[in-house]
Formats: sequence, C-alpha cells, structure tokens
Amino acid sequence: MRFLETRQLGDVARKYDYTSKLGPDRWAWEFCRRDPELRDKARFYSSGDNISQRPAPCPGLTLLKLRRPLPEAEVYGLCFFPDPDDHAIDADLFWSAEQYPRDISVHVVDAVPGEVDEYQMLALQRCRITHLTSHDGSEQFILRGARCAIQIMAHGMSLLSPRPHKMVVTIGGGECPDTKADVLKKARRVYDACNNGPPQWTRAGRGLRDALICLDAKEAGLSYWEMAEIIFGYEHVEANRSRGSRALKDAMRRNLQRGETLRDGGYRELLVTKTRASLLAA
Repeated sequence: MRFLETRQLGDVARKYDYTSKLGPDRWAWEFCRRDPELRDKARFYSSGDNISQRPAPCPGLTLLKLRRPLPEAEVYGLCFFPDPDDHAIDADLFWSAEQYPRDISVHVVDAVPGEVDEYQMLALQRCRITHLTSHDGSEQFILRGARCAIQIMAHGMSLLSPRPHKMVVTIGGGECPDTKADVLKKARRVYDACNNGPPQWTRAGRGLRDALICLDAKEAGLSYWEMAEIIFGYEHVEANRSRGSRALKDAMRRNLQRGETLRDGGYRELLVTKTRASLLAA
C-alpha cells in the first residue's frame, strides 16, 4: 500500500493535518504501521481471530474482548494488531502497559446512587469510546475526539459493572504540579468539539509530521526537492534551488533518516516517559 498518492504536491501536506493534535503514543503508531513486516503480520494475525466484539449499550461505544495473549503483537509493544490501514485516531490501538506506562489512569469505585460522574458523562456525550477487556480481565479504553485520541488504563471495579460507579482520575508526571496540569490540559482536548479548525503545530509535532511526509514521499518515489515542495511550497523550493543552495535537500535527508529510524523500531522512544514529557512541553 502507498501512504502517499502523488498528484498535486501543494495539496499533499494537508493530508497530514489530522496529526496536529496527536499524542506521542499515536505518533508512535503512525511510524510503526508503516513497517512492511508489521503490516504483513497484521494481515496474518487478523484481529477477528483474537478479538471478539460484544453488543454495546449505547451508540459511540465499542466493546472488545481479547481472547488470548498475542506474543506476535507484543513484540511490537501492542496488545493485538490494529488494522494498519487505520490512522492513529481511528485505529483500535492499545499499547501494552509494559511498553507504554500511562500518563492518565482511572480507578473505578462505587458511586452513591444518583451521583454524576463528570468524566464519564462527557466521554459518552462527546467522544467515541473503544473499551478493551483483556484475556486476564484487565480493562482499558480509548477516548476519541476531533483529531485526538487517548488510551487510559482502568483499575478497581469493572467499568461494565451494573452497579453505580464512578472514575477517579490519576495523573502521571511525577511530583511536578505543572507537568501534571499540562498532561490534564492536553488530555481534556479530547472533549473539545472545536478541534476542527486549521491545524496548530508545535515545533515537535511539525518535526514528526515532516519526517512522516519524507518517509511516505520516498516510498512513492519522490526526490528530495519534491519532498521539500510538499513541506515548503514550490516558490520557496525554487528560490533555494536557483541560488544553488543544498540546505533544503540536506534537511529532507535528515527528515527521511529520522522517519526511517522511527519506523524501524525507534517509535518505542516516543512511548518512554522522558520523551513523552519533552513532546508535551514543546
């Protein structure tokens, strides 16, 4: 499969706008899913053989059950293989707890009858939710909003319990209150219904996007100059080329090298706590 279909190079960059609000774990999937070996294994170990879907009590909620461990997926840090054609927001992407320590988790406890759980109410009203029960009974879920998605581990009683319950949210980030506040602020974007405007890039996010573009452009057979045209536009590239400057070509070469490194296993670094913190702070 080609990730990049080349027609008008000036329009290509907009195809990556959906990545502007991705968290580090979702960025990791964008590079991981471009690994040809992973794609072959995902086709062989199709989710239908390992995952069952149960009836959900309301629209926008999907209930999945992992029948057995899947060591072939765990090699990549995954609980099972999502469809590699699904991008980071749509994919049923669950990283293993060992590979991806969560910044946010919830502890599910008994609630007083009639007590309102604000987090659960907002999630059901504004998000698409995929809930996964693992083969060992542990639970986690994905909240999907506009251009963003987050994976959350659940502890305590089952989220599927018929008893009244509520979620107590725990924020990672060590002992630094500012880090915890930033993690929560970015997580709450999943509830924001106004995320469909023009993309607003952080420096770190734009760097990852450019690496992804160059990776896809190489797979489509494009040159370094064409990669630069996608990112910077024709006029900017022509101005540099007419001066005999190689700066853009060298930048595209570095972008491509980074993209290949991330695709070929380097994506795991995006799941590491220290790396995640630096990306969130960008």
